Amino acid sequence: MTSKKIAIIGAGVMGKKHAQTIARHQQAELIAICDPFSDVLAQEYKVAHYQDLEQLFSHEKVDGVIIANPNRFHVSTAITCMQHGVACLLEKPLALDTNEALQLIVAQNKLNIPILVGHHRRHNKIIQQAKEIIDQGILGDINTFNVLWSVYKPDHYFDIEWHRKSGAGVLAINLVHDLDLMRYLNGEIESVQAMMGHKNRNLEVEDTISITLRFENGALATLLASDAAVSPWGWDQNTEENKTSFASSPDQNCYFISGSEGALSVPQLEYWNYPQNNEKSWSTTLVKNKIEPDKTEDVYISQLSHFIDVIDQKVQPISSAQDAIRNIQLLECIEKSARENRTIFIESLELERKSA
Repeated sequence: MTSKKIAIIGAGVMGKKHAQTIARHQQAELIAICDPFSDVLAQEYKVAHYQDLEQLFSHEKVDGVIIANPNRFHVSTAITCMQHGVACLLEKPLALDTNEALQLIVAQNKLNIPILVGHHRRHNKIIQQAKEIIDQGILGDINTFNVLWSVYKPDHYFDIEWHRKSGAGVLAINLVHDLDLMRYLNGEIESVQAMMGHKNRNLEVEDTISITLRFENGALATLLASDAAVSPWGWDQNTEENKTSFASSPDQNCYFISGSEGALSVPQLEYWNYPQNNEKSWSTTLVKNKIEPDKTEDVYISQLSHFIDVIDQKVQPISSAQDAIRNIQLLECIEKSARENRTIFIESLELERKSA
């Protein structure tokens, strides 16, 4: 198979991560870096450097682009790339807000060019294993979904000014991944109620958040998180997905899902059911089962493989723009709930935006 020619737009932290991934992938070739400020990454990988998109597309034949520039340029960059007929892997967030995301979706519908949004955790094989357990009906109808994310961010993390500002806290930076996986595993969310805390550092940005959610299928969920609380519980620590930034606690779980027929903990993939032909009762001892978590492939390699299949039109994006806009909408609803101290219904917010 001929390697796909990939260009990276944005040479920051995520641009570097994607360059490393392309270099390790047998079916992808990095041909260019587009960044207005720096050619260091292009020099490191010995590829062409361009300062703007028009230069890139006038000199290179590109099969796909990875958009990893600052968030405020995501939508305009993606539209320009689609106008040149090039498929996009667009780093999250899809857009700055729901209205901007809608503009991107309108453009995509006209141009009919695929966008894969970089919610990379969906590509983790552990999540695929968990989804298979749920989809097989082993848990029955899901009733509860509890998520924990708790770490202690070092004090020097907040030396950077924007880390201290609203919008740069645990909700938008960290929990957007968990909210996306909750939707992926159990469907859309109907309403949210949230509280934010600032007592640990007294900064504008929240350090702790508690969220209660109701899914459209009737299940209830909680998401409790803090970047000022010591614990071994959280996706990065428990899956070992990001060993360079997080200490590992691979024997712990951070997702706890319970249904009418059984319960599942993630990422350990331990699940409990009643013995066959026994009464379902709190007095009956549960049988514990376990599937070995699959940690064989780097999640960014898996994401790039999926992007190549999207380019070839073999599959639909596992995280499309039409799907990812719901994560942005959720963040807006959660922020509004915490600010106004009330339950926010997702659909009513959509209707407000349509009628505005």
